Amino acid sequence: MNEDILFRPYKPSDPIPEITALLHRAYAKMARQGMRYLASHQDDKTTQERLAHGTSFLAIKGGAIVGTISVYGPYPGSEVLFYRREGVYHFGQYAVDPTLQGTGLGKRLYQTVEDHCRKNNVKTLALDTAETADHLIALYQRWGFCIVDRVKWDEVNYKSVIMAKELNG
Repeated sequence: MNEDILFRPYKPSDPIPEITALLHRAYAKMARQGMRYLASHQDDKTTQERLAHGTSFLAIKGGAIVGTISVYGPYPGSEVLFYRREGVYHFGQYAVDPTLQGTGLGKRLYQTVEDHCRKNNVKTLALDTAETADHLIALYQRWGFCIVDRVKWDEVNYKSVIMAKELNG
């Protein structure tokens, strides 16, 4: 499945408007359900800043960007104490084109980040998502994540759960 998809690091020459449009498409359904994730409406400048701030990866199919994910190192200035911890990385700006959701592409994108973290001796991988996104919380729990905290970000209209997974070897 998805054998014709290339996974590679983001390059500054990649088309930011195409990535922003992918994020908007991927988060549109949740936005219609009332969860206004930043990725559902962010502008190109925000997309570029978020890509450049972390280590970002793209999924390419037939020349089109069909997936993206970014991973960020410890964030000393975070309002979430868990994200300030040494050895804690978190991922975000995670999207799969709606036409490919449910095909395993999202898991492969996530696995790219987990592999990157393991190679760099990251101890803990974390994420945040809307506390009402039951399907995403269940998915991340199947992948080994547990809820460790909660936060209300200023940029969104919902409370989030912080989920984490220990990376052992």
